[in-house]
Amino acid sequence: MSFPNDGVYTIRHVGTNFMLDLTSNSTNEGNQIQISPNNGTVAQQWMIKRQNEPGTSNKTLSIQSNNNGNNGNGCFATAKDAADEPVVYTRQAFIVDLCEQANNSFNISFTRGNKNLVLSVPNPNHSAVRLNNQAQGNTSQQWEFNRVADLQPIA
Repeated sequence: MSFPNDGVYTIRHVGTNFMLDLTSNSTNEGNQIQISPNNGTVAQQWMIKRQNEPGTSNKTLSIQSNNNGNNGNGCFATAKDAADEPVVYTRQAFIVDLCEQANNSFNISFTRGNKNLVLSVPNPNHSAVRLNNQAQGNTSQQWEFNRVADLQPIA
C-alpha cells in the first residue's frame, strides 16, 4: 500500500482485523478510542490530511474523526506522553507520522514528545487503543488504511 493521500479512510488494526472506532460515535472530549468489528458506520471513518512540516519526508498527517463530514471535528490524543496511556478523542489538532511496515501497513507514531510511542492494541481481548513503545514487526501496532471517499471542497 502506498502512503495515504488526503481522503476519508477506515483504519484496520492488523492484529485483530478490527477497525479504529470512535466509541459510541461520541465526540465528547476524552471519549476513549477503541477497536471494533467493521460495522460501516461513520464512527469508523477517519479523515486524513497530509501535513508538510519542514524536515519531514512527507509522512506526516492529521487524522480526524469524519463524524461531522469532511470538515472533520477532532483527532485522537493522550493526556500524557507515556507508554500504556489511553488514546482519547479531542478537539485539539494533533499530528502523527506514518512509518511503513513490510506488510502494507503502518505504525502511527505521535510527533510530539517521545517519538518511540505508537498507537497500539496491547491486549487483543480488550478494545482499548493505547500508546506503547514501538516494537518492530509487532502486529498489535500495525494499521492498514482503506480509502472510503475523496475529500469534498469546503464551501
